[in-house]
Amino acid sequence: MPRMRDPQRQELFEQLLTQDVYRAAWNYSWRLCNRREDAEDLLQEALVHALRKLDQLKDMAMFKSWLLSIVRTRFLNGLRAQKARPQTVEEMPHIGGEDGPGTGGLSPELLTAMLKLPENQREILEMYYMDGLSMEETGEVLGIASSVVRQRLFRARRAIRRLLLDAVGARQGEKMARTRLGE
Repeated sequence: MPRMRDPQRQELFEQLLTQDVYRAAWNYSWRLCNRREDAEDLLQEALVHALRKLDQLKDMAMFKSWLLSIVRTRFLNGLRAQKARPQTVEEMPHIGGEDGPGTGGLSPELLTAMLKLPENQREILEMYYMDGLSMEETGEVLGIASSVVRQRLFRARRAIRRLLLDAVGARQGEKMARTRLGE
């Protein structure tokens, strides 16, 4: 792609940054950061970087996954710079919180089960189901092959199924115990 002048780049960027793409980038930033202020900063950094590097985007149809990969890279670079680890999955109450990104009508049981998944499985499920990315787009964002995405998605679904079945079994056991005790 020939080098664009600033007005051309700005105009193309505004066309590519649809409401759907912006919402996906915001939701992803929110899930990564766990704090509104940090998510806003991360998203702003990623958007500025994407605008500056728009010449490097080879396929305009891949803008959404390209932008999400920039968000992810900027987030990981920030972590490395701080030499800090993000909170554990169990400490991330923002999924489904009032100020958080939309949860797509997910039940509290499903959200709780997702919080118990390893980060790589949860991230795959969120990108595929909540952000609506294809397996190819998810792979591009994460820097892995779509076959790896497919494999992780399969394992994540299986893990969610087990967690939900365990939760249902525990609830039924509690009901039976209350019934026996005459509650």
